[in-house]
Amino acid sequence: MIRPRATLLAALAVISMALNGCGGLQAEDPGQVLREGGAAMAKLNTVSATLTFTKGTVSFQGYALTSATAAVRLPDSDTIYKVKYQDLLIGLEVVITGGHVYLRPPFSGFTEVTGKTAAEVPDLAKLFDATTGLPAMIPAGHNLTYIGTEKVAEVDSRKIGAIYSAAQIAKLLPQLSSTGDVTASIWVGGSDHLIRKAVLSGPFGDGGAASTVEIDLSGFNAPVAIASPTP
Repeated sequence: MIRPRATLLAALAVISMALNGCGGLQAEDPGQVLREGGAAMAKLNTVSATLTFTKGTVSFQGYALTSATAAVRLPDSDTIYKVKYQDLLIGLEVVITGGHVYLRPPFSGFTEVTGKTAAEVPDLAKLFDATTGLPAMIPAGHNLTYIGTEKVAEVDSRKIGAIYSAAQIAKLLPQLSSTGDVTASIWVGGSDHLIRKAVLSGPFGDGGAASTVEIDLSGFNAPVAIASPTP
């Protein structure tokens, strides 16, 4: 005779095995997760990225950034920045290709900028540079914590908490110059180890104000279109 309790335990065991077989992620050492994430990101040639500033103000050339959507084919990028200028929300396209920087305001053509002006323009392709971008920075965090698992764009991902220094953030993107440590939450795909999402919070806003930016990544090694501006 099979006891009800034994039957229940057996059923739970079967359900547990079935769930694990359907892609459930197990907890892992957070350092290992980030090392795998950095190694996977270092192999990218193309990627689509969206940055959304949810707190604080980060400005360049008088424009206050609200979001950016970029198509990256290393080392080139084509980015639409949503910026505030004199209380107006406008789209500003920036194409960086062949070492040249081109800007296209609304209702205008591309204009090449050089020198200090070009240096002030955020180059989102730098986020994916193998030596200074996310592939190198992500594994170098400290105070690592394994937070749990979540789905990001329908992909089972491990969520890791980390802290990065101001110097590390400046290498990642100079326009995010921080006056102190930056806390990060990072979502790493369970099967391919690619970083799907990262949220950075710290004093990198204008004047060292507290700011938060969310980075969402997709289209890994997929075809991307980079505009060919006419100088």
